[in-house]
Parts: sequence; C-alpha cells; structure tokens
Amino acid sequence: MKLNKSWILAGTALTGLMMASGAFAQSTATQDVEAVTEVVVTGQRALGPTKRERGPKAKTTIGQDTLSVSNPGQTFADSLNLVPGYNFTNNDAYGSSGGEIMMRGLDSARVSLAIDGLQINDSGNYAVYTNQMIDSELLCTASVSTGATDVDSMSSSATGGTVNVASCTPREDFGGTIKLAVGESNHKYGFLKFDTGAIGPWGTRAYLAYTQSDTDTWGNELSFNDEGKLKKKQWNAMVYQDIGDYGSFISAAAHWNENRNHFMPRQSKAQIIQNGYGNDTFSNRGSVNPSDTGNIRIKSRWVITDKLTLTVDPSFQYTTALGGSTGTINEAKRYLTSGAGAGQMIGDSNTAIILGSRWSELESFDLNGDGVIGTASVYRPNITNTMRYSLQSSAIYRFNEFHTFRVNASFDRARHRQSGEISLLNADGSPKNPFSAKFEGDLWVRNADGSYLRRRDRLSYADVDVISAEYRGRLLEERLFLSIGIRHQTLERELNQYCYSPVTGGGSNNPVCTTGNILTTTDIADSDVKVVTIEGQFSTNTTTGVQTANQYFTPYQRNVSFSKTLPNIGATWNFDHGGQIFATYAQSMSAPRTDVYYNVVLRDNRMLVKNPNPEISDTIELGYRYAQPNFSATATVYMAKDKDRIVSAYDAETETTTDTNVGEVERKGFEASAAYSPVDNLVFNAGLTYTDTEMQGDIPGSGGAVIPTKGKALTGMPKWMWTAGMNYAITSNLNLNLDGKYVGDRFYSYINDEVAARYMVWNAALRYDLQQFAEGTYVQLNVSNLFDEQYLHGTGYIDNQLPYVNNLGTNVRGGSNVLYQLGAPRTVSVTLRTQF
Repeated sequence: MKLNKSWILAGTALTGLMMASGAFAQSTATQDVEAVTEVVVTGQRALGPTKRERGPKAKTTIGQDTLSVSNPGQTFADSLNLVPGYNFTNNDAYGSSGGEIMMRGLDSARVSLAIDGLQINDSGNYAVYTNQMIDSELLCTASVSTGATDVDSMSSSATGGTVNVASCTPREDFGGTIKLAVGESNHKYGFLKFDTGAIGPWGTRAYLAYTQSDTDTWGNELSFNDEGKLKKKQWNAMVYQDIGDYGSFISAAAHWNENRNHFMPRQSKAQIIQNGYGNDTFSNRGSVNPSDTGNIRIKSRWVITDKLTLTVDPSFQYTTALGGSTGTINEAKRYLTSGAGAGQMIGDSNTAIILGSRWSELESFDLNGDGVIGTASVYRPNITNTMRYSLQSSAIYRFNEFHTFRVNASFDRARHRQSGEISLLNADGSPKNPFSAKFEGDLWVRNADGSYLRRRDRLSYADVDVISAEYRGRLLEERLFLSIGIRHQTLERELNQYCYSPVTGGGSNNPVCTTGNILTTTDIADSDVKVVTIEGQFSTNTTTGVQTANQYFTPYQRNVSFSKTLPNIGATWNFDHGGQIFATYAQSMSAPRTDVYYNVVLRDNRMLVKNPNPEISDTIELGYRYAQPNFSATATVYMAKDKDRIVSAYDAETETTTDTNVGEVERKGFEASAAYSPVDNLVFNAGLTYTDTEMQGDIPGSGGAVIPTKGKALTGMPKWMWTAGMNYAITSNLNLNLDGKYVGDRFYSYINDEVAARYMVWNAALRYDLQQFAEGTYVQLNVSNLFDEQYLHGTGYIDNQLPYVNNLGTNVRGGSNVLYQLGAPRTVSVTLRTQF
C-alpha cells in the first residue's frame, strides 16, 4: 500500500494540525482530507495564542503552548475562552467541577464536542461534562468552529458549533513527563506520563499516564463547615503503530476518569445579600456529584492505492454518574416525607409492596437502627449508567492533487439505564456509597416483601446513523477552495418505562415506582397501556379534606425517530497579499432529549407521548482572514435561524413544564480577532464578539395565555464579549502571559426580567524555563481571577422573575429565584514540570 509523495508533503503542511509528536484531529477521515485540500499557504508560523486557519469555516485552534498556560489541571474548555464567539464559565478555578459552554446563543447541548473524533456529548441529554475530559497535558490542539459541524459528525444534537480536541500520539523516543502543582483551596495536582518510544521490530510506540487532583470547594458551605471536596483520578494510555511507508496506521487509546465531587456553591441574588458571596446554606455532605467515565478510541487509516484511502474509527464509552440529594423516611408509616410525596419512588416493578394507607396497618420499623421510631435520612440520587458503541468509517478517493471525494458512514448505539436506588446515610450525613445502592445490594433500603426503594426506573436506547458525502477541490490556479457536502442524519429512541406515570404529567421527574395493589383498571385506546388507581395513592383537597384517587399509566414501551438530510457547503478565495475570504452555509438538526418522552399525559382517551419536533438550524457565515509575519486578523459576520427552537417551558398541550417547541429564533452577529507583534519578544492579541438573538414568537400558556417572549433575547448569551491578552518574553527564560475577558449582561428568564450582571476576569501566568536541567522543564506561577471579581453564571432559566400582566389581563405572579453558579475568587497556584 502506498500514498503519493505530494499528498504526504501537503498533509505535513497543515498549520496547527500536527505538533512535534503528532496529533489526531476530528475523525481520521476529516483529518486526512483537511490536511490535503485546505492547505494553500505554508511556512507561516503561528502568531499569538492561536494557529493559522485556511478552511471555509470560522475556526480557531490553540496548541499545547496555549493549553499549558492555564491553571494546573484546568480543562481545555477554559483555555479556549480567548476564541471569539465562544464563552466558557468554570465552576471552580481548577476545572474539576465542570462548567458551561455558550456559542452564538447555543448552549453546550447544542454544541458538538469530540475528542479524537469521538462524540462526547451525552447521548441522552446532550450535555457536556468538561471535568471528565482528558487531561490537557496530553493534548496537542483544541479547536472551535463557532458556526457549523463537520459533515461526518455523529452528533444528534448540534445546531451549530464544534469543539474538536486532538490528543498527541506517543513520542518516538523513550522518556517521561512529571508535572506537580499546589495552590489555594488546598489544591494538589500530579501528572505522570511514561513513553516507551519506538520499540520492537515494527517501531511500536505507546504511553501510559496518570493524573490525580484534590481540591477543596472554595465556597463556605455553612451546613458542613467547608468540608466539600473535589477529587479526580484519571488514567490514559495509547498504542500507536505505523503500517508500511505510505501513511497507513492504527492506534488504540484508553481513558478512565473518576470524579468524587461535592457540588459547588449555588446562590440566588437574595441569598448572596443575606449570607454573603459563596455561603451556600443548602449544601450538605450528601450533596455529591460522583462519576465514573471511560472510553476506548481506535483510529486507523489504510492507504489502499495512490488514490484510495479507507478510515475506520470504532469506539466504546462507559458512564455511571448521578446528582446526589437527600430526603427522609417516616419510620412509623414507611413512606417518603420529602421529594415527590408519599408513596412515590418506592418498590420494584416485579415484586409486591404498598405504601400510604396500608403501611399504617403494619408495624413500625427502626430503619436506621437508632432505637427511635421517627425519621430516617436517606440518600436518593438519580443515577444514569450508559454504554455506548460507535463506528466512523470513510472511503476517500483522490482524483488528483486538486480534487477529492469521500463517503462516510457513522453509527452510534447507546444504552441508558436510568434508576434511583435509595440507601441510608452515615451518621455524619455522608453517603455510604457515592453511587448509593446501584452496585451494592447490601445497601438497598428494603421493604417487608424484599423490594427496594427507588425514585425512577427506566431503560432507553438511542441509535444515531449518519451517512454523508463530500467533494473538496482547489480550483482556478488554487485560489478557490470548494467544499460541497451532504449528510443524512437519523435518530431512533426506544423508551421503556418500568414505573407508573401520572396521567396529568410529571412521569419523567415523579413516577410512582411501586408494586402496590391495583384498585381499579381502565382500558384506553392504546391497547398496551391501561389507566389504574393504586392503593395509598391519592390527593387531598386542602379545603374540603376530600380524597381523590390518583390515576396512573401502567409501565409502557414506545419508539420515536427523526431523520433529516442536511447540506454543508463552504468555500475560500485566496489573495496574493495574504488575505482570504471564506464562506459557509450549513444546516443542522438537534433532536429532543430522552427525558421529555417520559412526560406523558392522558388526552382523548390515549396516552400522549410528548414528541416535540427536532430543532433545525440554518447558518450562513462570511469572513475575511489576513496574515503577515507580525500581524494576523480574522473577521466574521453570520446569520442563523432556528426553526422549532426547543426550550424547557410550559407546554399548553400537556399542561406541564417540559421541553417544547417555541417557534423560530433568529441569531446574528460578528466575531473578530487580531494578533500583533511589534517586536520579536512581545505579542498582543484581542477579540470582539457581538451576538444578537431574538425569539420570534410567544410561548403558549394555559387557557389561551402566553408567556410574552416575542422580541426577547435568548437566555444565557451576552450581547457583547471582548478579550485582550499579552505574551511578553521578558528574558530568554522568563515569560509573562496576561489575558482578560469581558462578558456582558445575560438574561436568565425567558421574558428578560432576570439579569446576571456583566463581569471582567483577568488571568496571569509567569513561567521560568529551566532548560538547563532538561527540555520542557519549567516552574510556573498562575493567578486566576487576578482582581477577585465576583460574578454569576449558570444554566437554570425561569419564565419570569417579576410579576406582569399577561395577554388576557391576568396578573402573573413573580417566578422562582434563579440559583446561580458563582465565579471562583482569585486563586494562586504554582506548577513544576519536567520531562526526560
């Protein structure tokens, strides 16, 4: 097998794609075609923190030199904060507790995030958990495309925007890396990496790396005396094998991450005024957020002939994660007295148990063994266990050095087991096991018949298929680069609800998991579902005291599916003076999340499964790049329209709060960045973002009322952002990096009457290189949030904060308070790194 020499030379010319030890970017196929067809300018070094881009999308790439400037252990998502159009808000100073990405009015669930081409967005709710990602020390590049996904992306949720992270391949020489750090909040960080170098008869390369981080939560959680912890352990490994002399290879990488975290402080504005910034009175030892996540990533490229190349990238992902919470059980009556209410979250669907009135006829039970019949505290989390198998494959045919065609087939199969096993707490209020009774049957809280308490019980499968094709070519004496792609995307979900669902809605959050006696059964038009009443399940009128039996759907199984064919087109035009125009048109689709399908209601004698339309987005962007040895700049304008935008709000059809379509949303704006080096040892960089979003309709309410959102801006996205930075080589060994980011006001209510105020955060890093000891050796001082700015951010949105009069003349009361995440205070850390 062989590959024409000109293709190999072209591939090595892609600026920022390959670092000294090599890197994987996106899928193997996308890496391969971008290396050949987009590069028309070579020999230009990067200027400032970002790499030179030449493709048709608004894209920014940073390398390990920029990633290493951040706090020890910090996520790559935070390092990308200098990218125009992109905003990441961290929940702590060291990246251990996650955060939220926003781009062009799109949250993390609408942004595709991939590591070495592996789709990392949760396959159920599409969320991104940045604290679980690969350590930045192992990354060569991280890039952001703010406007369009890759044509072969497996994402079923992205309506614009891609974050691609490329890990480095193992080194060719034997050696290792040690990185140690300490910092405020009792932070301790350690990273160890061992490289085998090229060994054996085929020059096989491999590495093994271990990361451990321990940090205190910075807030003053009053209820448990500042004992919150953020603990992380991570293992990474890769084996890389070149095959032949013409570019074929195969690699296998493994990643395992354990987080044992307490939740970070969350406060409303009123609570901050009352208790002080960071004094979270709701936290306790049971407020934990543990996770075990891992993946295996295999990438391969097979050069069949000078013209034909095949790529095959299989992968596997595993997740067990939960959000902890606590409640109490009345030992005299044996039902939960907090949360969803009496008789709920109990039992096993295959055994017998009853709660409520029947339990009052049974003996009381000292559940926690304290010798007192009273209340017992329990740990009652929602637990998700996911196993996910994926395959990305492509056939790439190169007609000649100017024209390439590829076809891609991607498949993703995910199994979601969502449960809520309940267990007792320790005497100090901490969980006996961070995953409750999920994996330890001895911890189950059992009932008289042997069944166990749980708050939910369901199983779903998500199947994503993407078939795509793309032509790439360089035309008109290589001035014009053209990309024409099309993708057909299909999502199918199988949903299995093993608990009883209230016919008035709420089956997603408050199902009744009981094996109690069925009192009445009513047939409905759905032959496989019945409406029942259950012993002990009733509602009491607070005025009259009259009790009414609640009605529930029996457990059920349903299937839903979506499919759409989506264009993806881009072009660039290159000028002799170093400038380039680029343009892109792309359409994308985001399907509804899993949880929405369990929020069923009784309508016209049928069980209505809420099935909002998928969100479809059209994006057009036009930009200009200019590059000279000491100056570079990029400016982009864009316009996007979202059809059937999905928000979590009141739904008139089901009369519940759930994911629902709210019509069209228009998004437009511009993004600009520049870097300038007046002298060799000094570089300035800056960025500016303007984002204008507008909802085109009102959210329907009950009885003909609407939530007045027409003309309002989307939540969570600032209209203005800007960045400024400086890198100054004070001496040949001493380097100073300073960067700042301004984020404007953001709305946190749909009618725009709840605002998180603007803020400005500066970070500084001072590095002293110790190259006389070993290459890659340095000591670094980091100060994040240099001026100790206090600021609010988060992802929880409400309909309204203040009372208003609706379209029917009815006075609508004020909404609930938003519980914000809080920006971490000024934090100082010191890092020592060396390699051998």
